[in-house]
Amino acid sequence: MKYNSARKKYNNIYIKSLTLMFLFFIFSVMILNVIVPDKKFSSQENRNLKSKPKLSVDNLLYNKFTSKYEKYIADQFILRNFWINVKSRSEILAGKKENNDVYLGKNKYLIAKFKTPGKEAFDEKVKAINDFSTENKKVNKYIMLVPNKIKVLEDKLPEFAPAENQLEYINKFYSGLDKSIKTINVFDALNKNKNKYIYYKTDHHWTTQGAYYAYLEFCKSSGLTLKDENYYNIKKVSNEFYGTLYSKAGVTNVDSDTINVYLPKKHEDLLVNYVEEKKKSSSLYNSSSLNTKDKYSTFLGGNHPIIKISTMSDSSKKLLVIKDSYANCFIPFLTSHFSDIIVVDLRYYSDNISTLIKDYNITDALMLYNANTFFEDESILNISDYD
Repeated sequence: MKYNSARKKYNNIYIKSLTLMFLFFIFSVMILNVIVPDKKFSSQENRNLKSKPKLSVDNLLYNKFTSKYEKYIADQFILRNFWINVKSRSEILAGKKENNDVYLGKNKYLIAKFKTPGKEAFDEKVKAINDFSTENKKVNKYIMLVPNKIKVLEDKLPEFAPAENQLEYINKFYSGLDKSIKTINVFDALNKNKNKYIYYKTDHHWTTQGAYYAYLEFCKSSGLTLKDENYYNIKKVSNEFYGTLYSKAGVTNVDSDTINVYLPKKHEDLLVNYVEEKKKSSSLYNSSSLNTKDKYSTFLGGNHPIIKISTMSDSSKKLLVIKDSYANCFIPFLTSHFSDIIVVDLRYYSDNISTLIKDYNITDALMLYNANTFFEDESILNISDYD
């Protein structure tokens, strides 16, 4: 009896200790989540993290606040990268072919899932771009939505992996746009060359070669005289690139990627002005990024609110590129075709786009996004001044 009583007492102490430790852990996490400053950027995922949403009448009326706050908490949770890695390792050990919305594909390809857009968000983006077109009738307008690996390299997906047809959403979006906007189909060109190195294996971006094939399609749509691939010296600048999907999926048994840049054989003088940062450069490439994890930011030094590129081209055309990071390795192909190229990332740029077009005497505007980012991100809504 004494043994049972002592054991029961010990068990009670053990349970209470575990409970107190658990409560202490939960309380500590809550406190740390409050006092630790929010992070703006995740180097592991190579993206900006959500900031605390503002409590506004609009957010409350349209039930946006709760959704935004949940995304904010998920992004800013203490030791977030640690928990992501723990989950990743356990999923891989369990033999799963998908982790953190990344498929572990054939031939060691990592492929991001495509999240289908809701009808309301889809329609809002169509309206915003059509309003932009109405505001800027004299400008030649183009849109290029680039399909991701999940469509072009669907043969690399694991067996029985469910995948929505991304191309259907791109084509449906195109069909809703005003006829004055030229839609650029790059799927056919990418699909034709899918056995070449057109997407990084460990990153969500296309390679410079993939961007080159899209450049050819842009030239066809815009009437520009394209440059053959032999116009460039193709230079390997890194073979040690592990991208965003490598970090997100938490895998280790994959090969590193190679980054190539296409340099004109005949040197082209230009001036790159990072307007917000008040920095200037004579190159479209930031070689110091090759010494960092985010080696893709070699192109244009990553994402910036606004960049002004002045070229030596004798063209009278001036181009506005409204874009995500897929455009960063695409833009170098355009410098011989336009006297000025203004590059705007609406995730960071908040000024009026129509005013910018007038201020810089823009003749042509290209909207270039990868489909995953375009359908998930809301920043394209800022393209129009209409409510």
